[in-house]
Amino acid sequence: MPVSVLVRSATGDAPSLTFDGERIVIGRGNGSDVRLPDPSVSTRHATIRAQGTDYAIVDEGSTNGTFVGGIRLLPQTPRIVKTGDLVRVGRVWLEIAIGKKAATPDLALATRDLAFALVKRAMDAVGDDTVAKVRVVEGPDLGATMRLSDEGRAFVMGRAEDCDLPLADADASREHAVVTRRNGQVLLRDQKSRNGVFLGEAKIEPDRDVVWKPQAMVRIGRSVLALEEPVSVALAELESAVDEPLAEADAPPAPPSVHAEPPPPAPEEPPPPSSQHVPSIAGGPIAEVATVPQPIAPPKRRAWTMTDVLVVLVAVSVIGASLAALVWVLR
Repeated sequence: MPVSVLVRSATGDAPSLTFDGERIVIGRGNGSDVRLPDPSVSTRHATIRAQGTDYAIVDEGSTNGTFVGGIRLLPQTPRIVKTGDLVRVGRVWLEIAIGKKAATPDLALATRDLAFALVKRAMDAVGDDTVAKVRVVEGPDLGATMRLSDEGRAFVMGRAEDCDLPLADADASREHAVVTRRNGQVLLRDQKSRNGVFLGEAKIEPDRDVVWKPQAMVRIGRSVLALEEPVSVALAELESAVDEPLAEADAPPAPPSVHAEPPPPAPEEPPPPSSQHVPSIAGGPIAEVATVPQPIAPPKRRAWTMTDVLVVLVAVSVIGASLAALVWVLR
């Protein structure tokens, strides 16, 4: 199962590297799989090792230790890591992701690019010039320079005045050679020149790109050119430096994890009871009071009046007369 390592920093995350092997070396040395050019990181600082379906990180006896979750590991003592775990080596934070994506295709080039990106970022932060240059160190144009400022652009060197690096050298062709910066490398090409292009002591083939490294000189006619790469120089100096002890107070705080699993959703609370309108006085609610039904009292008997007596007598007289009439009819 692939494991990804993402370099985290306050100035932004560097490209991640994804491995599909049994062991991943983390360190400052140029032989490391995760190459971290920081003096607080040891040459061989830690390793990530496959353990069955899991991965474990091991401190390799580094100067400043390896930390997982704020806990410093004992040297040569494995600690299982999982997706979202933050690991600190020296002052550099790494984040682990297990099985997230396919392995990086060209790990050697990606590892070099990672180291260059980290050094360039640090140099940019302090205002150092990081642009690669071609400088004439011998010949009629001694001291002339050409900045390789644009990635992928072909910079032309030759006798023509419109060349990016014009050479007042009678042995140079009008467009003698081309230099291109691509994918962290500087490429040199002979443009079918009359007298050829020499890289070191070897003459290069026309119309074919070759890698130009800073330690090699290029000869065009009577001119000798040097490649200056400030980032490469700084990287070499960092890799050859001794370990820098790091006090705990100077260690950077942990960044937030970008791969940690989100917390489970909180259980839904039952909806509150539907609110009813409560009348208010001057903005204050009136308390509702429950009422208890009371038994109905019988009505009080009213006293007889003279009118009542007369009505009764009239009624009795009418009834009597009616009875008398009934008797006379039945005779």
